[in-house]
Amino acid sequence: MSAAGHDPFQALADPRRRQILEVLAAGPSDVGELARRCALTRPLTAHHLGVMQRAGLVRVRLRCASVRPEQLEALRRYFDDALTAAAIASPNA
Repeated sequence: MSAAGHDPFQALADPRRRQILEVLAAGPSDVGELARRCALTRPLTAHHLGVMQRAGLVRVRLRCASVRPEQLEALRRYFDDALTAAAIASPNA
């Protein structure tokens, strides 16, 4: 699901990374502004963005971060498939 074997699910296990993703879902953000909006230090924000970037969830260029919609779409498809399989296996649930 991601390049170089980095797991997007592990990347999103941290609530701060989910918060960062939610902020970036509204649009690209300067890393300093993202840190301010998430009440994190800039170094901590950079660390979390690095984890998310290695998992293929975000793109960081020239101190501006944005989501990678194709990776989020892959996650959505994963959950759609899993929920469909569960519904077929348990039609009365």
